[in-house]
Amino acid sequence: MKYFENSVRDENLIARKRQRAKEQVSAYALLTPFIIIFILFSLVPFIMGFVYVFLRYDPYDVGATQFYGLKNFEMLFNSDITMSKSFWESFGPVTVYALCTFPIGTIVAFVLAYFVNMCPPGYKFFRACIYLPSLVSISIAGIVFCNIFGPSGSGLLNSWFGTDIDWLGGLPFKDDFLRWVVILIVCVWMGVGGNFVIYSGVLRDIPKSLYEACEMDGGGRLRKILHVTLPGMKSTLSLTMFGTVVGMLGLYGQPYVLNTIENKDVFVGPMMWIQNYLMGGLTYAKLTGYICAAALVLGIISAALGLIQRIAMADRVHGDKYGVAYARFAQLKSQSEKYKGGASQ
Repeated sequence: MKYFENSVRDENLIARKRQRAKEQVSAYALLTPFIIIFILFSLVPFIMGFVYVFLRYDPYDVGATQFYGLKNFEMLFNSDITMSKSFWESFGPVTVYALCTFPIGTIVAFVLAYFVNMCPPGYKFFRACIYLPSLVSISIAGIVFCNIFGPSGSGLLNSWFGTDIDWLGGLPFKDDFLRWVVILIVCVWMGVGGNFVIYSGVLRDIPKSLYEACEMDGGGRLRKILHVTLPGMKSTLSLTMFGTVVGMLGLYGQPYVLNTIENKDVFVGPMMWIQNYLMGGLTYAKLTGYICAAALVLGIISAALGLIQRIAMADRVHGDKYGVAYARFAQLKSQSEKYKGGASQ
C-alpha cells in the first residue's frame, strides 16, 4: 500500500513538473518578440551610443574614427560653443512647461478617477472616453489640433468667432504663450488616460475600513481625501510623477507638430535639439559622439530627478492617528455586536 502511495505521489510530482515546464515554454514564447524588439531597438542602440560618446565617430567614414576620451563632454559643457549653449538653453522652456503641466495633468486624472469610481450612471462609457485619447498618435493629434487652433483661414476657432489669433506662432519666452497653452491642452488630453487608469485601480484597493475610521474621527469628504486617499496613493503618485517628469524632459512630438514653418529651427526642449542635429546628415555627421554625449547627459539628469523625487516621496514615520482611530472603530464594532448578541438572547 505504501509503495502504491509513493508511486502515485511521484507520478503527480512528475506531472506537475511537466505542466510547469510547458507553462515556462509558453511564457518564453510569448516574451520572445518583445525581447527581440527590446534588444534590437533599445539595448543595442544604447550600447552603441554609450560607446560613441568616447569617439570621434563619422557614420559616413567609419575608417576615420578616433578615440576622443572625454572631449565630447568638454565640448558639451563649454558655453562658448554655440551648439552647447543652445542645448542648455533648451532646458528652460521645457522645465517651465513641466512645472505647469504636471500638477494640472495629475489633478485632472485624479479628479476624473475619483468621480468615475463612484460608479455614476454610464461610468463605463465615461471611462472608455477618458482613456481613448491615450491611443491617438501624436501625428493625428497634431493634425486635429492644428485644424482647431490654426490661422483664421483654416482654424476652426478663428473661423467660428471671426478672430485672427496666432495660436501656434511666437518665439520661446517672448510671444509664444498661446502656443504653450495649446501644447499643454494636447499633452493633458493625451496623457490623462494612462494616469486615470492607474489611479482608478489604486482607489479601488484602498480599504473602506480606513474611510469608516476617518468618518468616526469626525472627518468629512475632504479630510478623507487628504488623510486616507492621498496617503494610500503615495507610491502610485511617486511612480506617475517620475513618468511625467521623464516624459516632459523628452518632449518632442507636441512642439514639433504644433508649430509654424518660421519656427522649425527653434528648440524648446533638449530632445528637439538632439533630434535636429542627429538628422542633420553630412553637416553634423562628425559630431555624432558629441550629440550622443548630450543624450547621455539628458538621461543622467532624468535619472537624477527621479532619484531626488524618490527620496522626497520616501515613507517617513508619522503619528498613526488614523490607525488608532480604526482600532477604536473595530473595538466599538465588536462591543456593539456582543451587545446585540446578548440582547437577542
